Amino acid sequence: MNSQRTQNIRTVSSRLNSFHSAMYFSETVGREYAKHGLEPGVEGNLAGRSAPLGRVNAGVVSAAYYNYSHAFLSTQFPKIWDTASPETMVQARFDAVAAFMAELFDSREDIALLTEAATQVATAVEPVLANMDFSGRVLAQATADALTAHKPNTAFERLWGVATIAREFRGDGHVASLVTTGVPGIDALMLDVATGASFKPRAAQKTRGYTDEEWKAAQSRLAEAGLITVGEDERGFDLPAITDAGRDLKEQVEQLTDGTVAAAWSVLSDEEIEALVSPSRSLIKVLAQSGAFPASVFAQPAKKTS
Repeated sequence: MNSQRTQNIRTVSSRLNSFHSAMYFSETVGREYAKHGLEPGVEGNLAGRSAPLGRVNAGVVSAAYYNYSHAFLSTQFPKIWDTASPETMVQARFDAVAAFMAELFDSREDIALLTEAATQVATAVEPVLANMDFSGRVLAQATADALTAHKPNTAFERLWGVATIAREFRGDGHVASLVTTGVPGIDALMLDVATGASFKPRAAQKTRGYTDEEWKAAQSRLAEAGLITVGEDERGFDLPAITDAGRDLKEQVEQLTDGTVAAAWSVLSDEEIEALVSPSRSLIKVLAQSGAFPASVFAQPAKKTS
């Protein structure tokens, strides 16, 4: 693929990821999950995203998610399934998405234009989904099976489904790329944090369940390798910052990831992919305006999660 085509796929993929992942920080979504006895936030989100896999144990979730602490997930699974079954949570996530999308879009005066943008993006990306080979992509395949069996009620719910499958497909490819380059999950998370364009350090550590000892060990390892430097934030907490070598490593992984999705996107021409840049931008602006990515969690609006 030429560089502009690759960059446009990255841009659209990043925005699809944001459209999917904004729900993880929503109080509205948390209240929907709480109806089923789950704590809003990490517990509910783990249940909703894992549900398409069925009643799996912590090992399956840890392997699929890649950058979560296995020890932490072992405290969550199978306990979560004793509270709410996977089947319950598949439907609960659809209910949560419906409530979240209604909250975001229903009262907006420009809803007609935004509906048109959501329809345009979903319609254009659906052939990409149809062209996907899910071999070796366990989370993406399970998610696609669950989502394609569901009938969305609005253009925004439809786009969320499209975005979610595309996100998990690229995400599984990203995991394979990290494995290929020998970057462990916690290191990948630390490097992402160190860019200053994703999770804040304490938020990343907490949501992924790493202990202070594990976090500091990874930080020290990456600093010794010359991939990050470590300073302090305004409160005196460690603040990793990525180096040129760290950026080079991340770009190497991203280029491998680009290769894992190239065949799926080959169904669209360069012009068709470029045509998605503008409408996807309009939709992401709504997320930014709504505060969907809270400043307490992100250094700036999220673009990617492993």
